[in-house]
Amino acid sequence: MRCSKKLLTIVSITLLNIMLASCSGINSQNPELVKKNDTPIKAETINLMTSWGGVDSKAGILKEIIAKFEDENPNIKIVNQSIFGDDYLPTLKTKFASGSGPDVFGLWPGSDIKYLIKAGKIADITDTLKQDRTWMDSFKQSSFSSTTYNNRIYGIPFEVAFEGLFINKDLFDKYGVKEPVNYKELKEAVIVFRKNGIIPIAYNSTAEGSYIYQNIIASLGGSKGVEEYLVDGRINSYYIAAMKYMKELNDMGAFSEDSIMIYSDERNNLFFSKQAAMIVQGSWFIPYFDKDDTSVKMIPFPSMTEEEPKMPTGLGGGTFYISKSAWDSLNKKDTSIAFLKYLTSKETAVYFYEKTGLITNLNMEMDLQKAYSSLAEQSAGVFKRIPDKNKTPIPDLIIERAAWEDVVIKNFPKFLLGNTSAEEIWDQAVQKIND
Repeated sequence: MRCSKKLLTIVSITLLNIMLASCSGINSQNPELVKKNDTPIKAETINLMTSWGGVDSKAGILKEIIAKFEDENPNIKIVNQSIFGDDYLPTLKTKFASGSGPDVFGLWPGSDIKYLIKAGKIADITDTLKQDRTWMDSFKQSSFSSTTYNNRIYGIPFEVAFEGLFINKDLFDKYGVKEPVNYKELKEAVIVFRKNGIIPIAYNSTAEGSYIYQNIIASLGGSKGVEEYLVDGRINSYYIAAMKYMKELNDMGAFSEDSIMIYSDERNNLFFSKQAAMIVQGSWFIPYFDKDDTSVKMIPFPSMTEEEPKMPTGLGGGTFYISKSAWDSLNKKDTSIAFLKYLTSKETAVYFYEKTGLITNLNMEMDLQKAYSSLAEQSAGVFKRIPDKNKTPIPDLIIERAAWEDVVIKNFPKFLLGNTSAEEIWDQAVQKIND
């Protein structure tokens, strides 16, 4: 009996040691079972790139929105690579060409995004939108036409951009100048301001400076004239006539004497400092003025015909896309969609409007009185009152960018100086479009 008890004890101890060794072996091979609750979850990183960087009026608000999203989604990290100004587009294109493009990015419609789509760099989000009708239906459906290529949707049309004539009201009041509603009155204003030592219109020979030229095209040709720019293989008469009106304005002293040499910030500063009475700019220009500044007003560009004024309108840089590389990554695809939904939500749109005056394509009515500044409220009201039939496409989003910037804009100084003709410039541009 005593021997049996001793044997039973030995067997029990042996079995216990085997069990402990077995458990130890399992845990050494699967440490996650031991420290599962102590292991931090790695955050998924999304690289974001927009033109809302640096000193852009929306840069600070974008950072706030990103921070709020990250607080609500601690497992997602947004790396904000946004860049302000003329460097944005070439940097974006270089990144995609080198294989290091962003996961989510913003870009206005036009030839550049079409090129990236054709190159297979942009995700087709058609099916995702159709499966999430709440998200898709939150936008004005007509706006998807600008992000649709070959019947497939690639972009989210969040921001509306529009152009018009900004005037320094205090200068108009001081010299008794009437706000111009047609070309005749615009020329009369030019004459008065020039006589009083005020630069009538702040302008320079850059792509951004060409907004005045684009507004003249839109006024002359309307939507059809802007979009159907080729007639029998040549540029239509509206693009040519608009250049000749620019030459007339230049010859009568509407622009500064150094307009063909100054930079865009110098042009803007002429208006900010009250050295210039007028400037043609876009809705993105509005936030640069103080909240209570009532000395500046935006009006539609004066009509060049007997018809009502037109307003070039389109999607802005807040048109968002997901890269194909992010889409093909399971984790990045889901997180990119989640962030894009947040960035283009109604709550975000309201915040952007109240802080920067941004107008959105979402199906919602903005309370104009909640605009962050008097100019934002006033300009939003002007935009709202313009009938849809008088809102035209923006010419530089229609014309191939290489032709517009490398031929037309580049040769504009020569044209203004009388060293070449509008027809010669546009013949070269059309040739580049066809190449």
